[in-house]
Amino acid sequence: MGHIFISYSYQDKDYVHQLQEDLLKQDFNVWIDDHIDYSTRSPKILQDQLDDCDAFILIVSENSLESEWVQKEVTYAKRIGKPFFPLLINGGAWLSIESTQSVDVTNKELLPEEFYERLARVTSRNEHPANETLTKREPAIRPANEAPKFKFSIRQWWWVIVMIVGMIGIVMVLWLNGTFQPKAISAPTEISSLASHPSAVASFAPTKAVTLTSVPSSSPKAAAAQSASILLVPAGNFIMGSYNGNADEQPVHIVYLDAFYIDKYEVTNALYKSCVDANACAFPKFDNSNLRPTYYGDPRYDQYPVIGVTWDMAKAYCEWRKASLPTEAEWEKAARGPDGRMYPWGNSSDQSRANYNNNGDPNYAGDTSAVDAYPSGVSPYGVFDMAGNVWEWVADIYDASYYASLTLPIANPLGPASGAYRVVKGGSWDSSEFSLRSAGRGFYDPSNANIYIGFRCARNP
Repeated sequence: MGHIFISYSYQDKDYVHQLQEDLLKQDFNVWIDDHIDYSTRSPKILQDQLDDCDAFILIVSENSLESEWVQKEVTYAKRIGKPFFPLLINGGAWLSIESTQSVDVTNKELLPEEFYERLARVTSRNEHPANETLTKREPAIRPANEAPKFKFSIRQWWWVIVMIVGMIGIVMVLWLNGTFQPKAISAPTEISSLASHPSAVASFAPTKAVTLTSVPSSSPKAAAAQSASILLVPAGNFIMGSYNGNADEQPVHIVYLDAFYIDKYEVTNALYKSCVDANACAFPKFDNSNLRPTYYGDPRYDQYPVIGVTWDMAKAYCEWRKASLPTEAEWEKAARGPDGRMYPWGNSSDQSRANYNNNGDPNYAGDTSAVDAYPSGVSPYGVFDMAGNVWEWVADIYDASYYASLTLPIANPLGPASGAYRVVKGGSWDSSEFSLRSAGRGFYDPSNANIYIGFRCARNP
């Protein structure tokens, strides 16, 4: 169905996430600003989503009344004439939307059925024309009584024939050069034997961790490198993006990646400290975590993910290890495998497989956990904590419309050339199950650090 924009205050996120899930079940396409940098939201991203939406759902509450961003979204949506659907969850109706009747859902778990029906009627009237890009799997269907009409003229179509012949020629040249063929993987000199790695991705057998051994063992770099287990992700295609997530995850597309290695675990306090001790990395911006007054430098938390690092600090650490931050495509493939699953372990959320905020579950940790604490939540390649614990910096610049700008075939994408934010992936200990999805795309100011973000490294064979 149509594209829905939900405007809300971050304090009301629990209700909004439940609303989003309900709307997705009704086959609506929903966008919410479910990213973690609420203090520096990009006006361009919000404006683009508001321009594209077919209906505007406003969460009316005491919190949203005080939110500067919500008020800006309301003003802009009214100015461009978007259909309003206010949902009153607490407080009273606003004077600024008094002409639009609010649906009172105070102390109610479910929305009335007529709300969904009215929303469907409005969005169906605003559906995009059939010749626009489809964002669902359903094909466009011609009525049975309407025969296809073709009027072919060489004079009118000569340029189409030239383009088709040219494209076929280009594809043949690229194929002969090996661009679209999986490349043979040879064991690099600094990596131990790869004989234990399976040759077929489809088996989903976790690859055996190997360690770097090219640096003299007496150096701090060697100590960190030898402790950083890495796993092989074989070359091949995978499904990137989601039909049921935010608009910036669409369109879903097939991506080819060369083989690469990725850290089995998130970079720990102990590993990062080795780089600091070698005067190659800066000290974290703070040494505490959410519930722990001492965290970085406290031996009790050596095997917990390092936090308080900016994007540049994460990049510097990986480069010190002769590695790099993974691209967004590399990270997503390592998290979900080639089959497009929702989470690293499958298509259902599971509190026992990851450290995240499951709507007040008594097992909710409220802080980071050891990087090996959830062995049942590993990805198809055996990578830990690709969902929850901490968000992870990746190499790419964030652009909400980047996927739509790609042209087929897609191989080893590096992300946009410019932009203000960097992508973060995977959700954290304080994220909802929606943010844990492997296809989810967060973004954050690369010059900032917080208690929710860590990272891991990747490298080419």
